[in-house]
Amino acid sequence: MKKVFFGMLVMALGFGTMSLTTINDQKVVNVVFGPTYTALWLGSCCESPLTAIERDIVKRGYPPTTQYLIISTTSNSVTYSIYP
Repeated sequence: MKKVFFGMLVMALGFGTMSLTTINDQKVVNVVFGPTYTALWLGSCCESPLTAIERDIVKRGYPPTTQYLIISTTSNSVTYSIYP
């Protein structure tokens, strides 16, 4: 029983070191964000903060396909950044 346990442990450690070596091959990419806006949000159960952001994006003249990142939400506003 000890040999089986030891063999399984050696295999698990082997897979762990294999997965760690692939992490070094990844490249780091710097992402640049555009302006940050705050949109009013009703915060009710019927409206999503995404709806408030999309409405605000169109109101500011950006195309509806604009990509954004939500930074924070409160009970009545949502702050987001736009990808340039």
